[in-house]
Amino acid sequence: MYSFNGRFNNRLDDKNRIRIPAKFKAELGADYKLAFGPGESIYVMPQREYQKILDGFGEASFFDEEAQNAIAMFTGMVYDVSEDNQGRVVLPAELKEYAKIDKDIVITGAASYLRIEAAEKFAEKNASVNMGSVFAKLNALRGKAKE
Repeated sequence: MYSFNGRFNNRLDDKNRIRIPAKFKAELGADYKLAFGPGESIYVMPQREYQKILDGFGEASFFDEEAQNAIAMFTGMVYDVSEDNQGRVVLPAELKEYAKIDKDIVITGAASYLRIEAAEKFAEKNASVNMGSVFAKLNALRGKAKE
C-alpha cells in the first residue's frame, strides 16, 4: 500500500516538463503512469496501482463490446512515463489541455496515487470546501472498509 500525502506547488518549464517531488519518487518507482483523472485532473500512478485497476476489470468477456470499449477508453488515456536524465517528465499535450494547465500546477498526494491539477482550478475548487462534509465522506468510506 502506498501513502502519498502532502501537497506541492510546481510549475511547467518551457518544454512542458515537470519534476515529481523527491518525497514521492521512491514510492512511485521507475515505472509509473500518467492518466486522465476526474475533474480535469491528471493521475500519477505507480505500475502496481495501475495493475490493480486492470485486475479489477475481472474476466470481461472478449465479446462484451460495451465492457471492451470502456476498457479501451480507459487504457487509451494512460501514458507510460519516461524521465529525462534530470528526472523531469514531459506532460503530454493532451493531458495538459484536458487539465487546463498553463504553467502553475499543484501536485497532491491522494493515498495510492498523485493528482496534478492547474493551480488556479485547485484554488477555485478548494475555496468553498466544507471540511465537515469532507470528514463525513471520509468517515463513510472508513465504515465501508470495515464491512
